[in-house]
Amino acid sequence: MADAPVRVELGRATGWFTGATLPGAVDANLAHHRPHEPHRLAEARAAVGIATGTDHRDWHLMRQVHGAEVAVVDAATPLGAELRDVDAAVSSEPGRVLVVLTADCLPVLVAGDGAVAVVHAGWRGVVSDVTGRAVGALVDRGEDPGRLTVAIGPAIGGCCYEVGEDVADLVGDVAPGAVVAAPGGRPHVDLPAALVRRLDALGVPPPVLVGPCTRCGPGAWFSHRRDPASGRQAGLVRVPAA
Repeated sequence: MADAPVRVELGRATGWFTGATLPGAVDANLAHHRPHEPHRLAEARAAVGIATGTDHRDWHLMRQVHGAEVAVVDAATPLGAELRDVDAAVSSEPGRVLVVLTADCLPVLVAGDGAVAVVHAGWRGVVSDVTGRAVGALVDRGEDPGRLTVAIGPAIGGCCYEVGEDVADLVGDVAPGAVVAAPGGRPHVDLPAALVRRLDALGVPPPVLVGPCTRCGPGAWFSHRRDPASGRQAGLVRVPAA
């Protein structure tokens, strides 16, 4: 059961993945979803902050739009500022915490020697190469792709991610091995496989895979495909101290 944030070591950085439950039976939905209950949301985020040793008021969350824009969090960015209309963020400011929210899409944490990134990637993110753009932003900050450490959190698997032929064609153009046949004749997309393939092409070492398929796997994970009214879990990564 995902009853507490799962900690992952990313070289000098530390990351975490939350699930659909938290200790003390706190509702672990970390996103603004109907019904909007500010006190419940604050309680959930505070509980994750305590469990991860971070201050939830200082987190940098993204307003995600299934695109490929990358935000840069630097010294001029106020603590806790929301990063609007982006699906990846990078920072080399010590102590900053970047957060990605998901309920089937890939939550990706990337860390180098002094900079980190978070990525939100569904099929559109795979096609638009949001992960490649995030890695490029880290390289621009002096990181070596061969020294990056990556963790992919719980996401929908190829077992359950049924798509139309149009989506399969788009994904197949950039990650042919990620489109798989399934009973019933409709294609499925294996998002983790697509990302692993892309990271390899970028010269990034193989990622750590954390968690099962969010739709059918064991444990408590939010899944939009299983429940369209689902909440959102989080991936967090903190920039290491200088």
